Amino acid sequence: MRASLQLLAFLAPAYYDCAITYRVICQSGPRASEPRRMQFVRDALLRLLRLDDATSAERRATAWTAVSFFCVLFTFYLLRPLRENVGAAFGTSELLPLFTLTFVMVTLLNQPYLALVRRLPSHRFLPYALHAFAISFVALAALFAGGSSDLGDLTWGTARGVSFAIFYSWVTAFSVCGVTLVWVHAVEWFSTAQGKRLFGLVSVGGTLGAMAGSSVSFHFATCSYSTFLFVAGIAVEIAVLAWWLSLRACRRMEVIPRAHALANGPTFFAGLSRVVRDPYLRAIALFVLIAAIVATTFYYQRIAVVREQLPDDGARRMLEASMNWWQNALCLGVQLFFTSRVLLGLGIGVVLCAMPFASLVGLSMLTAWPLVGIYAIVEVLRRMVQFAFDKPAREVLYTPLDPEAKYVSKAVVDTAVLRFGDLVGAAGNDLLHRVAVSNGTLLLCMLPLLVVWAGLGRWLGARCRSREDAQRPSMS
Repeated sequence: MRASLQLLAFLAPAYYDCAITYRVICQSGPRASEPRRMQFVRDALLRLLRLDDATSAERRATAWTAVSFFCVLFTFYLLRPLRENVGAAFGTSELLPLFTLTFVMVTLLNQPYLALVRRLPSHRFLPYALHAFAISFVALAALFAGGSSDLGDLTWGTARGVSFAIFYSWVTAFSVCGVTLVWVHAVEWFSTAQGKRLFGLVSVGGTLGAMAGSSVSFHFATCSYSTFLFVAGIAVEIAVLAWWLSLRACRRMEVIPRAHALANGPTFFAGLSRVVRDPYLRAIALFVLIAAIVATTFYYQRIAVVREQLPDDGARRMLEASMNWWQNALCLGVQLFFTSRVLLGLGIGVVLCAMPFASLVGLSMLTAWPLVGIYAIVEVLRRMVQFAFDKPAREVLYTPLDPEAKYVSKAVVDTAVLRFGDLVGAAGNDLLHRVAVSNGTLLLCMLPLLVVWAGLGRWLGARCRSREDAQRPSMS
């Protein structure tokens, strides 16, 4: 408990800065009594954030959605170094069972999520889901209370190994489901045009949360798993409060009222069936599937290199936290100055090709220099591209779709399809590691997949633009 209070005290000074920034951003206009210097700062900040042409309701909705995303990614990046340490403790030979457990867990989580979708409007089922995650983190904190932060080697044959495998899979499930819940809210209320202008700002909130979580994880690397899990539960509850404030602003932001509850009760299989039948959703699913396979390939490379060259638990946790911080620091600069401009200037199709290209460069570098330092550089740059460009562009793809696609089909793609891609990637990489293929052969195996991945990105960008044009009212 004392360590938990120290963590909360470490984060407390950020509250004042956030409150001042929110007041500056969301104020509807300059006040008569406001000093000229304050007006200048306010106008400069709004131009920097590309909010100078946004309405007051849009600013508030974007700001609170960004705060909610901040809390969700703070939670994940607080726990991510601990999760990666668990993966390294199991080793590459035990990763396939871990990915299998994660896939099963995420698929099962889809069922209560869709049950909530069928029975409750969106403004009720989203907080319920986040409350459940908060409670689960507190329960895990109680399970690990008094345990050591040094793991050593883990195996599936012990109760300790199984409990840490559950922790690994649950944190991974939260990284998918928690992020999905925030973006489901965003793509429901923001139009495609608003998404292009404002989703970069939502991503900035997530990036700041990831930086804060990484910083805490680095500076408190000796704290127990139980302490981090307790703080994670508090952060998720704050995310619920921010979401509720965002919802109030979203209701004022909307010009044309829309129905935000699903008339029918779609099931998981109905959502999956629509993904299979709809060429647009099918392409999104295949894009996400390939992205997951490629990410798993990098993950296997990471575990093999880090486990061999960094045997110490604390060093591995600090390396991961440091990588996470630098990745998000770079990502923040790109999001502030380039994300919205690139999305508007180059278009979604070009932006979706960024990750295939970055992955090709990264695999080539790791083939030439399989070192921890090179891996850290590659992963920092690759993740920066993912969250600064790829993720906002992928979320824009859903904005022209109907509520069923946004709620159900999107959840199927972002959870079950994504983790199935992890499972496929894990099975493939497990086989390649067992036959001891060289890094050069691995690069040749991945090359056709990267080409298909980039082609899908271009096609999806064109289809998204045509759907947006079809929805735009004709000028008379």
